[in-house]
Amino acid sequence: MLLLRLFLICSLFGFAFSIQPYLYAQTETPGYADASEPSETVLAGFLPLDRSLRVEDGLPLDEVLPPTEEPFEAESDQPSSPERPLDFKSLMRPRFDSSAEWEPEVGGVGISSYDLSMKIPVYPIFGPPPPFLNFGYSFTQIDAPAALDLPQSLNEFSFGMSWMRPINEKWMARYMLNGAFASDMDYTGSTAWQIRGGMFAMYRPNETWNFAFGALATGQSDLPVLPVLGAIWQPRPSLKVDLMLPNPRISLLVSESESRQHWAYVGGGFSGGTWAYRRANGLGERLNYREFRFVLGWEATPPKKPGTFGSSGTTINAEIGYVFGRKFEFDNSVPDIKIDNTLLLRSGISF
Repeated sequence: MLLLRLFLICSLFGFAFSIQPYLYAQTETPGYADASEPSETVLAGFLPLDRSLRVEDGLPLDEVLPPTEEPFEAESDQPSSPERPLDFKSLMRPRFDSSAEWEPEVGGVGISSYDLSMKIPVYPIFGPPPPFLNFGYSFTQIDAPAALDLPQSLNEFSFGMSWMRPINEKWMARYMLNGAFASDMDYTGSTAWQIRGGMFAMYRPNETWNFAFGALATGQSDLPVLPVLGAIWQPRPSLKVDLMLPNPRISLLVSESESRQHWAYVGGGFSGGTWAYRRANGLGERLNYREFRFVLGWEATPPKKPGTFGSSGTTINAEIGYVFGRKFEFDNSVPDIKIDNTLLLRSGISF
């Protein structure tokens, strides 16, 4: 089982490198992004890194539609350069994400999870950026002693929509609404169904600072509503300080070429999920799992191609971390189960 998990995690890296040449064959090679040029970091990154919420969001987390004019550029008597037309093909291209996490067994309990998501843009009747239809699937496996009466296999299916709309040059609004079915597939009562969503505003006063305000409904019993409050500070293109709660992160650009940027980052936060399952005695139960984590990570992304919406290639990332404060909670007056701290391995790919 250990070898199988390692193989599944490592296979994501192999898939990333094998598919990358194909993707570049389908699109032009992105132009070189000079680190001295102004960054196009935007307000689309304001979402918690929690796995269940990450799957639901349909918009790219690091890019938005290039503005029709530069709101922070000083007025000039010189004639302005012609606007760069938006690549409609990139605007309507579906997005795919896959990730795998493994927390090795400690104290008799080991957890692994595998996530897939697909985001399909809808024709932008009201103008770009378009709304997204989001489809997601997550599989979680818990290896634990039978005495703990924990489910072994948990599934989650989700569907929803997300949309981001510009209000003016400095403000944007973002909306999300999703439904999810999370269960061991044996118990399918009402507690297996969850409604998630959120609405918040994003404010960009200048090229260095971004701010977000709002709230998210998580669908999780221990934390039903999550505030969205924080900022992203990018003093230069090679450094990004994400102060968004509950998952702050600091990223540093360590190398760059014509086709790839390599970022190293350190971050923290929490993760978990909520599922319905049937206990050994036949009764339905709702299980909530929560953990805190500290991670070191690496991410390779293609440089943003001018005039496109989203990346024109494959993004891959890998993390190693330490998880603590791990706890299983139950609805039906069953004592919580606390488990020992352990390590975390995670890898992901998106294209």
